[in-house]
Amino acid sequence: MDAAMYKALSGAIAQMNRLETAAQDLANVNTSGYKGQRIAFSEVLANRLPGSERPGGLVAVGDQKTNLFQGEIQNTGNPFNLAIDGEGFFVVETPRGERYTRNGNFTLKSDGTVTTSQGDPLLGEGGPFQITNGKMEVAPDGSVRSSDGDLTKLRIVRFADSRLTVKEGANLFNSAPANVQEVSDVRIMQGGLEQSNVSPIDSMVSLITIQRQFEAYERAMGLMDAATEKMITAAAN
Repeated sequence: MDAAMYKALSGAIAQMNRLETAAQDLANVNTSGYKGQRIAFSEVLANRLPGSERPGGLVAVGDQKTNLFQGEIQNTGNPFNLAIDGEGFFVVETPRGERYTRNGNFTLKSDGTVTTSQGDPLLGEGGPFQITNGKMEVAPDGSVRSSDGDLTKLRIVRFADSRLTVKEGANLFNSAPANVQEVSDVRIMQGGLEQSNVSPIDSMVSLITIQRQFEAYERAMGLMDAATEKMITAAAN
């Protein structure tokens, strides 16, 4: 009975992990450039369950992956909204070092620096850059101009192995420098924003499915607990 209870409990915990991920995706369905998460589960066969001579059979989180496929690009008309059509990430400078994002919802600071909404400067080939006259033009190849002439070219990078990236807050990604490669063949769309690649309908269906599976594990544990109580009562009599 203990072995079955542990299996059901591990399944319920796994569904809670799925619920947290699905809820996060649904909360960011309107976040520009957001990438959904996927959890893969594995059966833990190596460990034995307490009080059992058989392999475990517990459920555990095997891997959590980010779905990097491109979201729909929506026209906004805002010259400080940029979208990458195809592979690649913008590079921004944070207090923790360089980070990477698909969220092109940039803004202009009072000193003319182009930054994210969190204040992290967008990087060109020469580092952060400034738009002194308030007008910015970005060519499809990432070249940036103002009324003063050519300023810089946006740094766009890709990951050699997407599995070696870490998703951080504020829609940023981090990865080891050796896994980051500069991309030269890009297509930048000015005046547009890439939308989240999360489907709200799929997320709602997933939440309902997860809730039902969790309730099934909960009922199973309740039945096993009641059966154990009856066995203890019968043995006491």
